[in-house]
Amino acid sequence: MSARGIHRRALLTGLGGSVATMAIARSLLGDFRPRVRPPRRLILLMQNNGTQQGAFWPSPGGPFTSPILAPLLSDPGVASKTTLVRGVFVPHDANGTNGNEHDIGFARMFTGAKLMSVGNQPWGGAASVDQVVARAWGVDSLALAILASAVEPQPKPGFDHRRSFSYVGPAQHKLPTLDPFEAYARLFSDGSGPPDAAARQQLLLRRSALDAVAGNLQEVQSRLGPAERAKLDVHLTSVRQLEQGLARSLDGQASPGATCARKPGVVPTDYRDTAPQLLLNDESAIPQLVTSMLDLIASAIGCGITRVATLQLGYCGGKWKFAWEGMGFDYHGNVAHRDTSDAGSSPQNTMCAVAANRYFATQVAYLARKLDAMPDGDGTVLDNTLLVWANEFGRGDHSLNNVPIVLVGKAGGGLPDGGRLVDVGPQTFQRLGCTVLRAVGLGADGFGDEPACGPLQGI
Repeated sequence: MSARGIHRRALLTGLGGSVATMAIARSLLGDFRPRVRPPRRLILLMQNNGTQQGAFWPSPGGPFTSPILAPLLSDPGVASKTTLVRGVFVPHDANGTNGNEHDIGFARMFTGAKLMSVGNQPWGGAASVDQVVARAWGVDSLALAILASAVEPQPKPGFDHRRSFSYVGPAQHKLPTLDPFEAYARLFSDGSGPPDAAARQQLLLRRSALDAVAGNLQEVQSRLGPAERAKLDVHLTSVRQLEQGLARSLDGQASPGATCARKPGVVPTDYRDTAPQLLLNDESAIPQLVTSMLDLIASAIGCGITRVATLQLGYCGGKWKFAWEGMGFDYHGNVAHRDTSDAGSSPQNTMCAVAANRYFATQVAYLARKLDAMPDGDGTVLDNTLLVWANEFGRGDHSLNNVPIVLVGKAGGGLPDGGRLVDVGPQTFQRLGCTVLRAVGLGADGFGDEPACGPLQGI
């Protein structure tokens, strides 16, 4: 035995064997028991239609805030864990598809790959980084989205590729859940017993519809080639997961997070049964939908139900009226497309662009603060999470330069302290994927079509 071991044993013997003296001994000598480090988590948020560049970035040499980012950076604790990355660009390459800049940024940002043509439509050409991480960690990600639009409901014919930015493989979506009640029932149902007669009838109708869908899909599957069968199998998996959740609800079984103290305090509204238009072509409930989705993500991450989550705030190229921000007209066509200068095209247009993007920043701040309020190991859940807020392009007139990238959290030590703007010049967007993989503990030299690009410079 080493001299250190002898001295340590002698001191412990001299102190005695009581709990109190053992505590003193550990204080003097250090507790050598291995600590269990909290798991790392990853959350991706995707916004559409770019940002108002002049109002987004903090002024050089000025305070670490801006008119758009004030809701996020006004909290010193969250601001100290936030890094802004300027200069990220996505090369303009439709790769033979009919896609425009919306599709290029939307489908490429988190896949790192060129667009893939499926009937000339622009689909993502590889698994997105959230699914790469989920697969490496052996977890199923939580994918959520708000796609309602009074201007142009989705999915419209020929635009199925715009339903999700999350991909399990080339041209294979991880389709998001649109109804927060369905997600809640799957994640947090308390299993207190079988539902009442009316609710049971609704659940039976849903399961019957899913059974019919699954049967039809399996019949079609036998007639398809290998590539088409693989895509259909992904969809069948989603249907089966929904069936399992409904079966648990019908049997009164508890869901994974039923007893978690961090589950949402309010059960979301069942929009699909009470007001399905609010999930499709009526924007009246969008603020409530967004809040419900953020609460679900925070609770699912905090309860350990999953370690990977994604939220899509509007569909690719989305068209919201932002009535809750005092507008009431198509933001996409009347504001974003007219934002043709980083300084702003007109005072009125800039005011509207700032209001819309400030709304998104407010939602990111809401989620970050919820995560930062949850103790986790020696810190908070936010300390062990990487929250990435990205955009489908940089400016509303379809510019793919200076795509705003916001990194919140410390990823369990995978990222340095925040409170700073990284602005080292143009950087290819694949560096973001590489940075994400490294930050969450998965080694990577590059990402997507750039296997050796390295991480974002300046991080």
